[in-house]
Amino acid sequence: MKENALPVNINETEFSKLVEPYKKEALKTLEEFISIPSVLDPSSSTEEMPFGKEVEKSLLYVARLGERLGFKVDRCDNYVTELTYGEGEKIFDIYAHCDVVPVKKENWIHDPFKLTIEEGNIMYGRGTSDDKGPGLACLFAVKALMDKGYLGGYKMRFIFGGNEENGSLCLKHYFEDMKKDYPTLGISPDADYPLIYAEKSIYSYSASYSIEIPDIEDFDLGDALNIVLAKASVSLSNTEKVKAHLNDYLNQHPEVKATLEENVLTFKGKPCHGSIPWNGINAGLHLLNFLGESYGIDELTTIYNQYHDGMGNNFNGNFKSDDFDCSSYNVGRISYSDKKLTIFVNVRFPSNFEGDVVLDNVRKNTHAVVESLGGSDGFISDPKSDFVNILLNAYKSETGDYEAKPLAIGGGTYARESRNSVAFGSQFPNRDYRMHGDDEFFPLSDFYDSMQIYAHAIYDISVYLRDGKIKN
Repeated sequence: MKENALPVNINETEFSKLVEPYKKEALKTLEEFISIPSVLDPSSSTEEMPFGKEVEKSLLYVARLGERLGFKVDRCDNYVTELTYGEGEKIFDIYAHCDVVPVKKENWIHDPFKLTIEEGNIMYGRGTSDDKGPGLACLFAVKALMDKGYLGGYKMRFIFGGNEENGSLCLKHYFEDMKKDYPTLGISPDADYPLIYAEKSIYSYSASYSIEIPDIEDFDLGDALNIVLAKASVSLSNTEKVKAHLNDYLNQHPEVKATLEENVLTFKGKPCHGSIPWNGINAGLHLLNFLGESYGIDELTTIYNQYHDGMGNNFNGNFKSDDFDCSSYNVGRISYSDKKLTIFVNVRFPSNFEGDVVLDNVRKNTHAVVESLGGSDGFISDPKSDFVNILLNAYKSETGDYEAKPLAIGGGTYARESRNSVAFGSQFPNRDYRMHGDDEFFPLSDFYDSMQIYAHAIYDISVYLRDGKIKN
């Protein structure tokens, strides 16, 4: 297969049999869900549609789905769609999200908003793996348990948000403005197996420089701070120096591509998730480096050298801890206007460091004018808690993978916006679904296997919430 999509080892258990009748409906639902291009759209945002028209369509779709499946539905001021089942003092939350990151359709082989299945097992489409596919896998696992009467004795809330990719304002509204109770326990099917017990803090900042770049018109590159900037185009009033240096630069940097068509210079790199920028190729940074070399502007080359490794090593910014082995710095946007260059950076660092300390280090060692754009603090849960053990045991029992250990990651999930919560699936070890990248995919077998794993885990959590004991 051209993708890493070979089926994982999965055991035949009571839970594989439990979810089998729901697979067809789950796949049909995912097909409909993917067809909604639910990217944040400020231009169509209103009080009734805080994240724009398409995100609202996606949240409304989940509301209608929830009603059909037998949940009570609360639209929560259209920030999230809350599906509830059962009552009780204890609360178990599941967090998924309806919104997706932007796409550049010209870079996709497949239609990003049409579920396409190739080779019988590879589902392509924006949101297949982040997070519509995992969210629905978990939802239909819950439905299978509901229909058998295995839930109850506590209140379950299945919460689909509309702004996870752009600051999680949805859950902030849910907990802070609506004053919803925090859960007894919670999971978010929006990361990796076996589970995530710790997440880095995630902040963003702008770094500005007074620089005059000859022959260049104003530009604004990039769409989102949590995606590696993979395409960068600028217009030039004079192309003489660019022509003289372009081939040499490409020979020195074969990882990046570039073209000069008439007066438009375009660099193309490789997109990837902003938490692991070293796995991508930042076209914007290469553009700055190329312009710096072509025009003798040392500061542009310095910016490239400081940020191209993605870890901040070259300005002493690579903070580490016992739980996290590195920091990350992703340049997601770059703008230039009135002789002022600004890069916009998404930084992720161990949650035991303060954001002010990290940003002050950038100010001290890069000599840029740095302004904080806000962020969210990470968390560290007890990897030996009953809750973590329940989830781990469910994963191990269904997959036979008894070597798996809890993970600490740079990605951010809804777990950080809540309390007593962790991220749980759906990316299996040694997979790369190209989340946030072109031609994002999710193996169909992983979708179905996750239904099975979630059914087991939620069943055992239900027993624990009712009886206070881990099911043997």
